[in-house]
Amino acid sequence: MIVIAEIRNVLLIILDIIQWTVLAWVILSWILLLAGQTSFRWRNPAAFSMLNQIYGMLARMAAPFVRPFQRLLPAYKTGGIDWSPILLYLSLLIVRAVVIWVFSLILAH
Repeated sequence: MIVIAEIRNVLLIILDIIQWTVLAWVILSWILLLAGQTSFRWRNPAAFSMLNQIYGMLARMAAPFVRPFQRLLPAYKTGGIDWSPILLYLSLLIVRAVVIWVFSLILAH
């Protein structure tokens, strides 16, 4: 039973890491969008470059999870809005609930 509980914990940690990665990726994309439209880009080129590098790293980490939803709802069909992070987040919440439910049934017996 301890092994099953640890497997559940590892799965929940992996889901949390994916959720936080996607959330950080989305927030950083908004920050870069706003920073690119202001003088921050020219006044702090080193900070802007660092933010771009972090964004690239997070984008590479989030892309395998977001890409299926981007194929499902291309931005040109949804008025230019990328709904894929929201769909991914909702899917992860559902998967998390299912994992908790299944493992609670397994651990109850």
